[in-house]
Amino acid sequence: MSMGALEDRADGMRPPAPQRIEARLMPWAAGLGVVSWAFALLVGLVVFYFGLVMGSIVPWLALPITVLGILAALFCGWRLWRAMGVRRADAPVLTIGPEGFHDTRIGQLIPWREIESLTPDQPGTRTFLRIAAREPRRFVGRRVRLPRDGVLVSSLSELDVAPDALIVAARAHLTAA
Repeated sequence: MSMGALEDRADGMRPPAPQRIEARLMPWAAGLGVVSWAFALLVGLVVFYFGLVMGSIVPWLALPITVLGILAALFCGWRLWRAMGVRRADAPVLTIGPEGFHDTRIGQLIPWREIESLTPDQPGTRTFLRIAAREPRRFVGRRVRLPRDGVLVSSLSELDVAPDALIVAARAHLTAA
C-alpha cells in the first residue's frame, strides 16, 4: 500500500470500493456433468432392455424392471438435456459485486445487508463458502435444499477464479457494505 493511500485513510477517506468479480465453471467441470448424465442415461436404457429380456425368463420381474428402466432413462435424459443446454459456457455462475453475492446454483441474489457472516470451509480438496443470511429461505431456488443449520453453501471449486480470491472479494464487499 502506498504512503498516499495510508494518508487518505488517516484523513477519514474510505478505501476504494471493491471490484465486481464474476466466476464461470471450468470447461472440464461442465463437460463432466454432461458425461455423467449420459452414462446414467445409458445405464437406465440397459435396465429397461434387461426388463424386456427378463420378460421371457422371469415374467413377474419384467414389469418392475422395465418400469424402473423407463423412469431412470427419462430422469437421466431430462438431467442430460439440462446439463447440455440450460447454462451457457460464458454465463457467470458466481457474481460478487456491490449489490450482493449471487451464486446461480443456490438461487437469488443475496444483498450484503442480509448476510451476517461468511465462513470458508475446506473439507479435503474442495472449497466452500458458508453464508449465514437472515431468512435464508428467501434466497434459495426451488431445486435447492437448505441445510438443517440454515446456512447457505456455495462451492468455490471448479470455477475459473481462485477460491481464495473469491473469499477475499466477498469479505471486502461485506465490510464495505
